[in-house]
Amino acid sequence: MELELVWDAQAETGEGPIWWKDRLYWVDIPAGKLHTYLPESEERVTATLAHQIGTVVPRASGGLVLALDNGFALFDPKTEKLTPLPNPPAEVMAGRFNDGKCDPRGRFWAGTMAQIDGVGRGSLYRLDTDFQCHEMLTGIGCSNGIAWSLDETRMYYIDTDKNNVMEFPYQVETGDIGDGRVLISKPLDRSEGAFDGMTMDDRGRLWIGLWQGCSVVCYDPERDEITDVIEVPAKNVTACWFGGDDLQDLYITSATEDMTEEERRSYPQAGGLFRCRPGATGLPTVPFGG
Repeated sequence: MELELVWDAQAETGEGPIWWKDRLYWVDIPAGKLHTYLPESEERVTATLAHQIGTVVPRASGGLVLALDNGFALFDPKTEKLTPLPNPPAEVMAGRFNDGKCDPRGRFWAGTMAQIDGVGRGSLYRLDTDFQCHEMLTGIGCSNGIAWSLDETRMYYIDTDKNNVMEFPYQVETGDIGDGRVLISKPLDRSEGAFDGMTMDDRGRLWIGLWQGCSVVCYDPERDEITDVIEVPAKNVTACWFGGDDLQDLYITSATEDMTEEERRSYPQAGGLFRCRPGATGLPTVPFGG
C-alpha cells in the first residue's frame, strides 16, 4: 500500500481532517490555520484566524462550523467572515476545543482539552441544530476521536489522556448517551502511542491515529481485534478521514508538536497531510444541520 505525502505543511498540530463534496478540510490548531485541499486540481488554500482551531465540520446550509479556543463559531470560507456562537460561553469553558464531528442527525459534538495538576477538567459538548449547547461529559483530559455505530445505537469516544476507546449507549433521536464502558483498553504499549483521532468505515471498523505511535490502526469491534496497521513517517499521527469520489482515500494528519530536533531529522515529513488507499470505504460526511 503506497502512502503519499500530499501536503508538506509542517503543521505544529495538524488535526480534524474531514471530506466535504470535492475537498478535504483540516486544521493546524495552535497556528489558527484552516487548510483546504482540492485533490483534483492539487490546489491548497489556507485561511489563518486569530484563534486556535480545534476542529471543523461543514454546515448543511453552507459554510463551516469551527470549534475554537473560545467556543463555537460559523465561518464563511469565501469571505473568511467569522461569526461566534453564544454557546458555550467562553468563561465556562475549561481549556480549548480539540476535536469533534457531527452525529447521524447533524449535531456537532466537540470536546476540550484541559488538564490541571494532572486532573482532567475538560468537557465534551453537543451543539444541537437549534444552536443550543449541552455539556455531555466532564472530567476530560484531552478530548479526541468520536464516531457512531452503523446502527446508530452506540457512540465511540476517545480521551487521549486515558488512552482508551469508550463505548456509550446512544439515542439517535435525542442525542442522549448512557453510561459508558471501556471498549479498547490500551491494546498497545504506551510507548507505541496513545489513541487520538478516529473515523469509521462502512463495515463499522474504527480507524485510529496514534499520537507518538507513527501509525493508524484499524479496530474491528465485532472481532474485538486490531486488523490493520498503517505505518506513517511521522511520530505524532493525530487523525484520519476517508475521502475522494469513492470514499476510499484515507487522509491522515500529523504533528510536529513536542518533537526534539533529532526526531525532526528522523521524521522530516512530520506535520504533513498523507493519503493512502487501505482497501476500505468510508462513510459520507454528516454536516452540521443548523
